Amino acid sequence: MRAYLDDLVRLSPLVRGVRRITQGEHDPAFCLRPDFIVGVQQLADYGLSCDLCIYHPQLAASIELVRRCPEVAFMLDHIAKPAISQGVQEPWRSEMAALAELPNVVCKMSGVVTEAERSTWQIDQIAPYIEHAIAVFGPDRIVFGSDWPVLRLAASYSTWVETLDTILHSSTPDVQHKLWAENARRFYKL
Repeated sequence: MRAYLDDLVRLSPLVRGVRRITQGEHDPAFCLRPDFIVGVQQLADYGLSCDLCIYHPQLAASIELVRRCPEVAFMLDHIAKPAISQGVQEPWRSEMAALAELPNVVCKMSGVVTEAERSTWQIDQIAPYIEHAIAVFGPDRIVFGSDWPVLRLAASYSTWVETLDTILHSSTPDVQHKLWAENARRFYKL
């Protein structure tokens, strides 16, 4: 693993992290395999972050992964892809709160509309999920993400931006600035 990471960081100083997409793994605890954990732990030695690209049934194992890797900065992609189209909120809500208790995780507001009814989703269907993610992670640990081009399965880029902006309408300008720019700059060391 170290040889791979050595090569990766030599590619460019712009490399900031890695993402091993585990959402397609059949084992919801795939990320708890010993070799996977060791690989993630080594990211800290290189100053690299780790993206968690998972579906909501993988949240419990991901929480344990983060606990075992306290020196690694994690980015939770797509608010853990909750089952919005089915209206399922638990255990997603409680597991998101548990993950948010770990200070080395930031949550990306992306991939939300593709988890709703793709052709008929409405803002009021997705707003409770976004609002909960923001509430548990707080204004300093949320970032905007588009999930483009996958986003196009359910909305255009501009529609997603307008939707998120509508949901955030009552947030302070400071919170909005953190979500749209400041937090990502800090997390990715830009």
